[in-house]
Amino acid sequence: MKKVLFLVALVACLMMNSCKSGSVLTNKSYALTELNGFELKQVESHRAPKISFTDSLMSATVGCNLINASYTVKPDGTITFGMGAMTKMYCPDALREDEFVAAIDKVVRYQASADGKYVNFLDRDGKILFRGKMAE
Repeated sequence: MKKVLFLVALVACLMMNSCKSGSVLTNKSYALTELNGFELKQVESHRAPKISFTDSLMSATVGCNLINASYTVKPDGTITFGMGAMTKMYCPDALREDEFVAAIDKVVRYQASADGKYVNFLDRDGKILFRGKMAE
């Protein structure tokens, strides 16, 4: 009987962990390095482009406004961003913010390097929308 209870508890634990939002993204921050093939760099007097993940919340910026949204991932690398919030300051076009927000809406999958230091976010056709390198 103890073995059965142990197995039931183990299966329940594994099921709960497989539904968590996190995976390799949980509690990680990535410097955004590329958007639609364009290299992203910090623009003077603006924040550095980055994307961060907690257990269930993503926050990002390409230098001006802050973007927050819930997210969920599946073991196959599928990622879904939920409804979010964004500050609405005026930002220079050079930051490519509107392009980044549009890219977030298109993301359906992510790929992380084996060591977790790099991550790509892809659309349904497998095109890389933006890339990140683990923040140090």
